[in-house]
Amino acid sequence: LQQQQQQQHPPQYQQQQPPPPMPPTPLVANYPQPAPAPAPPRAVSMSTSYQSSSSLNNTTGSRTPPTNTTLSSSSRSKTPNTNNASSSNSAQNAEKGIIIAPRALDEETQDGRIRNREASTKIRDAWIYKQIRARQDEFTHYKQGRVFVGTWNVNAKGKDEKLDSWLCADWHTHGPPDIVVVGFQEMVDLNAVNVAVENKSQSRSAFWTERIRGTLNSRQNTLGDPMRTYTELATKYLVGLLVCVFVKAPHKPRVKYVHTDSVGVGVMGVMG
Repeated sequence: LQQQQQQQHPPQYQQQQPPPPMPPTPLVANYPQPAPAPAPPRAVSMSTSYQSSSSLNNTTGSRTPPTNTTLSSSSRSKTPNTNNASSSNSAQNAEKGIIIAPRALDEETQDGRIRNREASTKIRDAWIYKQIRARQDEFTHYKQGRVFVGTWNVNAKGKDEKLDSWLCADWHTHGPPDIVVVGFQEMVDLNAVNVAVENKSQSRSAFWTERIRGTLNSRQNTLGDPMRTYTELATKYLVGLLVCVFVKAPHKPRVKYVHTDSVGVGVMGVMG
């Protein structure tokens, strides 16, 4: 009976479902991995300094360019680049006509701040000069002055005529000037010997300087007043050229930082 019943009613088996297909393995391109982003630079307080130079009536500023430096994150101290990098930078700056002046290294204070002594000194001097300029009316008084400027080509001869009619012609009407500037040309013959040897130029320049001093300080022109006398301030000669500067005796203590120089560009660009 059981066998007949199984034939009439066969057991129903569940048909097994095939397993789902595996997803395809994604293709990974062999690209180089990007470098990790560099750490942000640490904040460092730096001071920019300006180099100032003053004259009697004007002030000019020039900025000192900083040198290339790198900051160490561990010690927070500035260290210069390697020799190769510095040499390459120097070569590039030389080609561009840029001159980088060396400056003092930075230093770290006890409270963790970074400062530069050279920059601090320049900033302090600039601040002091600014304060003085702001209050200059309290201790500065301006007065008009007169300057006599004359030139003479003496043709390599020692002239014996008096110089009063040239240097002191208007003293009776306008008074003596505060500064007298006199120039001479062709004190000596312009030949190769005088260009190479300065003995004759030196003696002629001394001769004409003494002639001018004697004329300015003569009793006829000073009227015996020592406040009308003149003092030699500067003298410079170059072969046949001579420049003499005289200032009134009362003004001499107020004249400071006098500099003179000459450049010979005649023979081969270096002499005369």
